[in-house]
Amino acid sequence: MEKDKKIRYICFLPFLLALILEISVFNFRSLGSMFNKETAVMPENLDVQGAEGFGDRVYRITDENGNAAIYLKGLSDLMQGSRLNNVRLDIFLPEAVDVGWQESGCMYITPYVRDGGHDRYDILAEHVYRQDIEESKYLYLTPAGDVKTVALNISLSEGSIFQIRDITINAKRSLALSPVRLLVLTLVAYMLFMLRGSSKLWKEEKGVRNELIAAALGVCLIMPALVINISDHGLDSIGEFRPYQRLAEAFAAGQLSLLDVPSEKLAALENPFDTTVREAEGIEADVDYLWDMAYYNGRYYCYFGVVPCVLFYLPVYLITGSHLSDGVLMMLLAVFIYAGIYMAVREWMKKHAASAPFAYLLLFTGMIFMGSGMMADISAPDAHDIPRAAGLAFLAWGFYLWQHSVRTDKRGLYLGSLAGGSVCMALAVGCRPNQLLYSFMAIPLFMPFIKTGEGFEKGDRNKAIAALLTPYIPVAAALMAYNALRFGSVTDFGYDYQLTVLDYSKKNILSDRIVIGLYEYLFRMPRMTYRFPFMEEGSFVQENMFGHGSFYYTWGYGGILATGLLAWAAFGIFGKKSTDKTAAWLLGISGLNMLINICVAGVAYHYRLDFAAAILAVGAIGVMRIRSRVGKEAEGLLRGFVIAAFVLSLLYHSCFYYTGNLSATDTGLYYRLLYGWLG
Repeated sequence: MEKDKKIRYICFLPFLLALILEISVFNFRSLGSMFNKETAVMPENLDVQGAEGFGDRVYRITDENGNAAIYLKGLSDLMQGSRLNNVRLDIFLPEAVDVGWQESGCMYITPYVRDGGHDRYDILAEHVYRQDIEESKYLYLTPAGDVKTVALNISLSEGSIFQIRDITINAKRSLALSPVRLLVLTLVAYMLFMLRGSSKLWKEEKGVRNELIAAALGVCLIMPALVINISDHGLDSIGEFRPYQRLAEAFAAGQLSLLDVPSEKLAALENPFDTTVREAEGIEADVDYLWDMAYYNGRYYCYFGVVPCVLFYLPVYLITGSHLSDGVLMMLLAVFIYAGIYMAVREWMKKHAASAPFAYLLLFTGMIFMGSGMMADISAPDAHDIPRAAGLAFLAWGFYLWQHSVRTDKRGLYLGSLAGGSVCMALAVGCRPNQLLYSFMAIPLFMPFIKTGEGFEKGDRNKAIAALLTPYIPVAAALMAYNALRFGSVTDFGYDYQLTVLDYSKKNILSDRIVIGLYEYLFRMPRMTYRFPFMEEGSFVQENMFGHGSFYYTWGYGGILATGLLAWAAFGIFGKKSTDKTAAWLLGISGLNMLINICVAGVAYHYRLDFAAAILAVGAIGVMRIRSRVGKEAEGLLRGFVIAAFVLSLLYHSCFYYTGNLSATDTGLYYRLLYGWLG
């Protein structure tokens, strides 16, 4: 009986906490307006300038810049000494429509207040009004003393007609309980509650229950982006940039070059890879040439890794006659990446930290997945990220299978798992050639067995070597033949022939680029704001103070060490008496991969998929190594560090759900989310 009460208590407490937050935090405006004295603005208190009136308070903006102003006058007499807390607007926008790929359906309002403390108007923050979102109709002002006049400068995202139906001073706002928001808060509360010190997650227990909890965490991390993309119709559209869909059409037609024929304008250029020349000649992207495609000997090619097309896009196209959406594949890859990371981390802990509580495995998996960069990519699916995400998925499963092949009884290797891991690692190279570096992890993993032959029966060592290397042969042969047939060289993937922002055929390696790249990828501090979506891209002045030379750069949101506390624990793999050589190899390879990206490709947030997960994985190993050295006396501190790192990572990476193009692709959804979280 006591046990049943405890279970009910555990189940009810997080929900109660979420409900309290929903009412007191997200509805604090409603609670604060309960005792307001509502006052309707009369016609004599209303003046509209920059617009022509047509009766019934219908106006058409006449200002050539599309701006108008609504003045609320004589408020001191109207309010009779009451304090102004809010202004509720009920304005009808008959021409407001939602247009994809541009912010639409909005009225932008900049309030100005003339009060007892300001003889002139005091400029306040711009407010976005949506007639279909009740929360957006309220303007909250903090005047100093009696309010004399409120001026609302307005502009419309489209159209010029608006109708003022009603304006209320100090309007009462009813409670707006959101079931979706309450569900999210409840899930977060349960997650934090399950991480408490007395939770069974911190016990050395195994079982189906833990696997279900790990799956639930993956759903919580991936599902919000899926819901947003479905609501935003992101998964239904292919978009203008569709390299893999074009390549699938070419393969189906029996050719390696794309079916698109280059224009005569492009063919006439002496150096078509120089973007300044293309612009000077008036050659427009996606009109006169295909953007970000490889151009070689008068034909277009896709220089992206071919494996995603062969495994995913081409079969769907051949079977259905329709193209696979990049958004759908990105979501599927996210599931495989999360599951692969979980299996790889679990396998390592099974062999090297078997006594560690399950909570460590759960938190490590979540942090590695979030920190890999996938949270940004699933929130704004882009074809550029497909090969990187596919490569990461194959790497995660490859590392799991390779580790699984090492028998715990030290009697050789499981050849099936060994070969399966090599297949995955080889396919990763077909997605991103630089992922070949991770195949060298076979040296610290298997060399001790193969070199000494310990645990192998007669002839088994040769079988292990064959199982390790054979899967690479057909993949390597196919990739080399593919390159030779397209570009005349087995090692040429077509990267130098891309039609994009820089002429990569004449790229150079700059030492100052390395300095900037290391800062951006590791130490760039995130720019957090109090305004939704609570995070801004990092500013970067395109002035190279270290030297001269251009390179590809897109603004990032934060470095790995600046936003992932777990990464700092990577130093834990080093010790006075012993160093984890396998982890050191992984750290070195991921660091080298980062340098290659900086020198060859440039600096861009989505390149993190190539190396961030590996760095964070070394951080997880570092935590376990520290735990084995300090003993139980510091267990509480270590748990606190891991929990804090997880919570901070969750808060930071959850912002990526909203940092894509959502405000442009679906303005209504964006502002419903904005006002839903701001309350």
